[in-house]
Amino acid sequence: MLKQPLDARLQVLLPVVQGLAEMFGPECEVVLHEVGRLPHSIVAIENGAVTGRAVGDVPTDRMLRNLRNPDETQDVRLYVSSHDGKILKSLAVTLRDADGEPFGLLGLNFDISEIVQAQRTLANVTAVGRLGSGSAPEAGEIFAADIREVVAGMISKILAEMGKTPAAMSREEKMEVVKRLEKRGAFLVKRSAEQVAEALDLSRYTIFSYLKEIRHGDEVGGLSLRATERPAGAVRATGRASGGKK
Repeated sequence: MLKQPLDARLQVLLPVVQGLAEMFGPECEVVLHEVGRLPHSIVAIENGAVTGRAVGDVPTDRMLRNLRNPDETQDVRLYVSSHDGKILKSLAVTLRDADGEPFGLLGLNFDISEIVQAQRTLANVTAVGRLGSGSAPEAGEIFAADIREVVAGMISKILAEMGKTPAAMSREEKMEVVKRLEKRGAFLVKRSAEQVAEALDLSRYTIFSYLKEIRHGDEVGGLSLRATERPAGAVRATGRASGGKK
């Protein structure tokens, strides 16, 4: 149950959420987020059992990335859900006002796990010789009830991409981790700097220093980014945050 009135621009989309869910059936989750309520941004959801979420729950890492990058392509993608390993066909559309500021996001997550399994079975039965390589789903999108879990998952993904533990990383490599997190929207979450600092064995002030250097470089390149310590639209992380090591 929502404790404050829903943005009128989203109110008119509630029948759309219900209609899409009815159209595609119980395997298709339809979810509506209100940016102004972050991190507890879900204001309407149908068939939430697909990802285990409900009204009042938090966004995924993909939503944060979409909000942070206005030019992010809003296409249909395949994901392996971090919730329980389901294969989801997902669409996320960021809703923006006339000035380009995001106020909401409409997402569809279609559980196609059984369809993919049937497809693979049919391919194995009908194949002659070596099977060709098909397109694989992207790395898992992070569905969680706590925004800190989303940020932790984003950090883990990037560490896996780089193939090193923080203890084995140079200053430049740790800055690259921070740069990738910045591009993916992790620092839209308030107090995420402390969480990143703890993960990388750095101080919170070092993280802010890295962000300042990264954002200054982007501004020189012609990109206008927001202030370092309190980005506009930042969201407050739930749970107790660590201050990181000095």
